[in-house]
Amino acid sequence: MAQMGQILQMAQKSGWVLLAVGGACLLVSLALDLAAGRSWLLAGLCTAEHLLPLLGLGLLIGQLPRRTRSAAVLLLVAGALFGLVFREHVYLLIAPIPGAAANLFLTGPLACVLTGLALVLPRPARPHLALPLIPVVAAAIAIATRLGDPVLSAPHYLPAALLAQLWFIAAIAFPVARFDPPWLTIGSRIVASWMIAIGLLYGGAYLAAKDKSLTPPPFAVLQGEGALAGFEPVLPALDKAGGTP
Repeated sequence: MAQMGQILQMAQKSGWVLLAVGGACLLVSLALDLAAGRSWLLAGLCTAEHLLPLLGLGLLIGQLPRRTRSAAVLLLVAGALFGLVFREHVYLLIAPIPGAAANLFLTGPLACVLTGLALVLPRPARPHLALPLIPVVAAAIAIATRLGDPVLSAPHYLPAALLAQLWFIAAIAFPVARFDPPWLTIGSRIVASWMIAIGLLYGGAYLAAKDKSLTPPPFAVLQGEGALAGFEPVLPALDKAGGTP
């Protein structure tokens, strides 16, 4: 028993160290992005559809019993990978819903509602619903991150965004599991009710939107007539340079 206690203490200390190192790396990455005039990671994190499910997952995993916490983390990672690999099948499944394709296939509202449903339950009942729902929520968040890519599929964005989201969940779950004050149970259920309401409002607003299709912008109309229509403003410059249109 003494050896087991020492192992748990070492694991907790290692977890704090990894959490601090991950936070430092995230801050450095954000600083480099901002210094270069970009906000890629912020765009992948700082939206209500991303932050609310991540917050809920952190509270949910942190309050799960210790024996099911590891399984929840594995299901979280597996669900995210499944969502990325089979996202095309998810698109085909959700696309018939009006307004889904124009709004990230409703992944944000879905993640909010499902996380809230698991978190709003009393603690003894949470593991029975949390373990099946966590991979679904993880897949929805991963798909939303992939669809919300602001850098046109740059190879480093998606891994960085997913790692940042995983760190955010761990930054909430680890202190919750370590301290877990009595008032947190009531507070987390209040947060869960907000998440369910916000998810339903978001989803309902998307479904009720008048414009439910992805309509491309109209092409510019060229002014003028003839074979060189639309190029009249640049023709004098080409003549001076000795070029031919």
